[in-house]
Amino acid sequence: MRKFLTERKRIWNYLITGITGGAVYGCVEYIAKLNTDDPEIFVPLLIRTVSVGVLVFGTAAIFEIWSQSRFTQKPFIYLLLARSIAYTLIITVSLLGVNAVWFLVRQGVSLKEEMRMYFAGEMYLINLSTIFFFVVVTVGFSQINKLHKKGELLNYVLGRYHRPREVYRIFCFIDLKNSTSIAEKLGHLQFAMFLRDYYSDISEALRSTAAQIYQYVGDEIVLSWSLADGLKDNNLINCAFQIKNILKGVRQKYVNRYGVFPEFRAGLHGGKVIVTWVGELKKEIVYIGDTVNTASRIQEDCKRLEKDFLISEDILKHIHSFGATQVSFVEETIPRGRVTPVKLYSLEEPPLSV
Repeated sequence: MRKFLTERKRIWNYLITGITGGAVYGCVEYIAKLNTDDPEIFVPLLIRTVSVGVLVFGTAAIFEIWSQSRFTQKPFIYLLLARSIAYTLIITVSLLGVNAVWFLVRQGVSLKEEMRMYFAGEMYLINLSTIFFFVVVTVGFSQINKLHKKGELLNYVLGRYHRPREVYRIFCFIDLKNSTSIAEKLGHLQFAMFLRDYYSDISEALRSTAAQIYQYVGDEIVLSWSLADGLKDNNLINCAFQIKNILKGVRQKYVNRYGVFPEFRAGLHGGKVIVTWVGELKKEIVYIGDTVNTASRIQEDCKRLEKDFLISEDILKHIHSFGATQVSFVEETIPRGRVTPVKLYSLEEPPLSV
């Protein structure tokens, strides 16, 4: 259900972008042709460009959702060419459809002749080449951006965090259970493929709960949210539960392929940290402070306390409603490297009714 809502929201975002982009393009084309021998009438032009925008971006949204799992782990050049060609076809068909309807509406106009003139004309070639170039650049930038943390490349361009700043962040450390024994059983190459599949399969849970990937540390992944993003729809809690449900659904795939399946433990904590850029040869945004260390220690305590999901009281008090999630106090402890104690609570999904 949550995946359906996420996809619907994604489609709406694409449609809004299409409407806005179509309107802007229509205005620009209207102004550009004002003092030419072939000026456009504003309202009909706007209707056509907005319609094209809706068709292009609506179809693109459906294509992205359809191709999401099919394009997983494909090489960069494959993704660039496949998406560029697909979007070029989408744009061409959308222009064909909208203009066919437009020419049919106009009385006394030969559809075949008008369509031939339109697609052989200069404006169509300009539109198509401009949008194709934009698609290639956008897709390329999007794929390169995935080499960085979400928003990191934009933050670097905008100059954010070049000076240390204090921010409130939530961190969730997720560690693979029995990773050492799994690695010994599979060997280095197979274990690397196991991790690749594991991180790929849980991506949808991260995407739908607005989780930012702070770090991959071997078999451990560190997630982060701002306080607002983490509390929205209880993303900080739902993320781990969604990952758990995803892994349940693909368990047999791992058993068939590797003979083992992934399980994890998670520790959740939040507080003030310092964020800044570091490094010259390789720049990276880092979070510095006791909050990050405490979140890591809480995750480590999961094994000792035989719990899969622990959360600190510091972040627990910000959550207004837990729904059906079961929350139980576990202990008060002083994590290694910390002076003040932390109260830990266990989070569990409600048992399924029989």
